[in-house]
Amino acid sequence: MKKLFVLLVSAIITSAVFPQDGNLKKQFYLRFGASLPTWKYYGLEDKKDFPENTKRIGGIFEVGSIYMLNGIKLPDGMRIGINVDYLSLNMNRFTFSDDAFKTTFLFLGSKIGPSFSYSPVKHLVFDTYIKFNPVWSAFNYDKSDDSELEDDLYLGFMGIKYSLGLNVRYSVLMLGFEYNPGYAKLRYYDQEENELTREYMGNADDLNGNKTSVPCFNMTLGLSF
Repeated sequence: MKKLFVLLVSAIITSAVFPQDGNLKKQFYLRFGASLPTWKYYGLEDKKDFPENTKRIGGIFEVGSIYMLNGIKLPDGMRIGINVDYLSLNMNRFTFSDDAFKTTFLFLGSKIGPSFSYSPVKHLVFDTYIKFNPVWSAFNYDKSDDSELEDDLYLGFMGIKYSLGLNVRYSVLMLGFEYNPGYAKLRYYDQEENELTREYMGNADDLNGNKTSVPCFNMTLGLSF
């Protein structure tokens, strides 16, 4: 009787922990959150290379899916997948000299790469991933409170970033953490001539040339179905 009771309890726990067939379902998600530019922006090394009292803020919005490759058999609750962000909209901003000067970056891109998902108990899933992040278009706007300084505008249509991250999903809720390094090619836009010039933002940094380093750390909250 005691053995039967132990077997029954074990069966109930096992059925509650994993799906009947050990597979994980495809996920579609919407998420948004904070995007904090790192101190390695512009190809710089750390915080001391920035003006004193520099402030950083940012935001991100993404729409994507995780396609589970259930045909690749792993232990129950573990699956390899393909993680795709159809749309990734990312903003980073630095504020210098007590709000007297602001520079704002905006990136529109997509992401794709392999993922590994692990569900230790029912409704709880951890996803790790590495993604390739092409930047389809980029924008930078420099705004100064000094009326004698002209506002600068840079535009770009080429950039490559990468994503290394972790999702924690419980039921329909998703919490995400991601490091997103890479670069954008941003060309100066002459507002008087109404045209793009051949001057790149990265020209000011001998380490980058025509590339501008734009790494950030993202923290998101969303819904996954």
